[in-house]
Amino acid sequence: MDTSVLIALGKLGCLGLLPKLLDDVLIAGAVMEEVGGDETYTEVERLVGRGLAHVSEVSNLELVELLSSTLGRGEAEAIALALDLDLVLLDDLKARKAARRLGVRVMGTLGVLRLLMDAGYVRESPEELCRALVGQGFWVDVGLCHKILGHDKSVRVSGS
Repeated sequence: MDTSVLIALGKLGCLGLLPKLLDDVLIAGAVMEEVGGDETYTEVERLVGRGLAHVSEVSNLELVELLSSTLGRGEAEAIALALDLDLVLLDDLKARKAARRLGVRVMGTLGVLRLLMDAGYVRESPEELCRALVGQGFWVDVGLCHKILGHDKSVRVSGS
């Protein structure tokens, strides 16, 4: 998972719900470094301490270096870790495209929130969540936010 997903979910109070959706919550070392200055860091440390998330170092450093030529280090490491997994959580469009080219399924913050809503873990309305995301500085098209979170059946959130 990349930094923006981690911080957005953390600021919404939803980070602790990720283990209910995902079998394994892996956080790349570079992502942990990037989160270090944010209040979300404490919550991430708590999840790691309880064994609900794991900080993992990347073994494929060549791939990370290649991806880092066009992406941030955290995004590059998240994608490299995800090669052995089922899914990577990314918001950045360029990073999402790179992951898909490597055959990795991708989901962003909005997709995760939609799954949490569908599972009954998040009770806020789509409007409340979109307003909270924008209020915390999360860059998102409000119409897209409402479409994804508003139970539009034409929107697929299973990762692709």
